[in-house]
Amino acid sequence: MSRIPGYLTRKATVRSGSLLIVGLIAGLSARSLPAQTALGTPFIGANNLSYHLAELTRSGGAEITRVHGISYGHRFGAADRATHTTMVFRGSARPFDDVNAGVLDVAGAVGLSHASRAVTGLSVAASAGVGVMAWGDDIAKTGRMQITIPVTAGAGYDLRFRGVTLSPFAKATIARYDLRTYLDDERQSLDSGWDASYTSGVSVRLKEVVFTSTRIVGEHGMPERSRWAFSAGISY
Repeated sequence: MSRIPGYLTRKATVRSGSLLIVGLIAGLSARSLPAQTALGTPFIGANNLSYHLAELTRSGGAEITRVHGISYGHRFGAADRATHTTMVFRGSARPFDDVNAGVLDVAGAVGLSHASRAVTGLSVAASAGVGVMAWGDDIAKTGRMQITIPVTAGAGYDLRFRGVTLSPFAKATIARYDLRTYLDDERQSLDSGWDASYTSGVSVRLKEVVFTSTRIVGEHGMPERSRWAFSAGISY
């Protein structure tokens, strides 16, 4: 595979993200498995491993591309606790097109979730992390990178139908971003500021298998201020 140039630094956000990041943590209700979804990452066991797909801008503009990657999450503490600490890491990329341009998206976050004992199935969560999205063009020798530090709070609710659990969730994020552009590895501009975004989605859980679909709205620098993300994985 071709080298990734230093100026493969084109815009970034965390969410995860995901920012990444696109979604983080789970909790526990008083009479349910420890898989309550707060921010889109249900934990049945202590670990969660997923395939991740997300829309991003191709080069910081309106054109959309998709990145593919893997996310891993870990829940600390006993499964029957009402409050958990979790961490989630995600890495995604789009291979160079004809060895000319590439996209990279990495993020990590640590969060705290709590299950409501008054309302069975409801949990709330908060998290903080850091993420980087980067674009680079090997021919134009241009790059763009954005580093983001987000703080997120949200809630989720479990709806159980026999062996399937449907978990809608929503979260709000405030992030500090640092956007840089490059030409021939020389920085051309720097733009820093604050950003607010909103994420909603739903996860479908069948035993240890989990699917999550997410829509992120209002994120800085994203196409049409909205993008979609999807994950499929197992919790063990």
